[in-house]
Amino acid sequence: MRIISVEAEAFMVPLPRYFHGSNYKYTHKKGMFVRAKTDQGIDGFAYLGDDFGLGQSIASAVNEDFTKVLIGRDPSDVKNIWYDMRPLVRDILGDRRVALHAQALADILCWDLHAKAQGCSVVDLLGQQRDHAPIMVIAGYYTPQNSLGDLANETRDLITLGGRGMKLKVGGLSVTEDVERVKTVRDAGGDTFNLAVDANQAWSLDEALHFVNACEGLGLAWVEEPVHWDNDIADLAALRKMTDIPICAGQSEVTVAGVASLINAEAIDICNLHPGYAGGVTPWLESAELARQNGLKVANTGEPQLSASLMLACGHGMSIEIYHPDRDPIFPKHCPAFDARTDGYIEDTCRTGWGIVPSDV
Repeated sequence: MRIISVEAEAFMVPLPRYFHGSNYKYTHKKGMFVRAKTDQGIDGFAYLGDDFGLGQSIASAVNEDFTKVLIGRDPSDVKNIWYDMRPLVRDILGDRRVALHAQALADILCWDLHAKAQGCSVVDLLGQQRDHAPIMVIAGYYTPQNSLGDLANETRDLITLGGRGMKLKVGGLSVTEDVERVKTVRDAGGDTFNLAVDANQAWSLDEALHFVNACEGLGLAWVEEPVHWDNDIADLAALRKMTDIPICAGQSEVTVAGVASLINAEAIDICNLHPGYAGGVTPWLESAELARQNGLKVANTGEPQLSASLMLACGHGMSIEIYHPDRDPIFPKHCPAFDARTDGYIEDTCRTGWGIVPSDV
């Protein structure tokens, strides 16, 4: 099988309300679709979110540069294709985010075609380790009122939606106020509700230590990216020695070598390298294996169209992280895995490739 055409395009969908994290705001769901055709009549389709507003540039990079590597290649040769694309990300004067996301799109597309050529899902191709994984909803964004009553209602609504847990946004208010938000979600969700927090690198080491000390006994599954990026490896390692709450980081790394640095510094318990930021699923799988060898867990922040497969192929995987449909209308529209949730779990949909179904936005 050979790839005969590739086409990428950016999309942007306005959201019904804004979503405010510790130091950022989302008003639109942005991303990039990529499609491919092969000489055997097998079509590939994949997409990624766009956190940086670079979708048009990323799609152009795929169409103008990365397509030259892909056309004529057998997508089952996915790892060699990944390495052959690598020179395209090494322009030191270019925007590395654009090149890495373009490589990621191309790599994710090859995995889709590779699995479809075998007549199987990506889960089966990688080796299924679990038949279902719990849903963690990324939620609890800040609002103008920041009402604790509204946050409690949101928690209960997420359980109704099918979530077994929440990754709560913190870092946007004082540490004391954020601790009260954690207590509110814990009370509303109950003792068995899987509760983690994500500070998006909002705190100093002292602030992070204040927070984790105040949250001891609240049963946090993890605290994600708790410290500023300026000296994060050293600060994460220091914080990890001072708390029993698991530390999750890696999303801001762009290479497996960066993950290795976190692991070697004993800075994390959970690795969440982002496939889009790091150039694809191929490096994500490598980092996941590195984590396994070191007795660590893996997560996949956002991009549920990928994690709905990856978390089932990793015995050491965490939850499948999704957003409320108001925050991400694309996953429910294009991925039957959203409707395949039962009792707070997502199961293998038994579809080929990533299980992403093209649909008009």
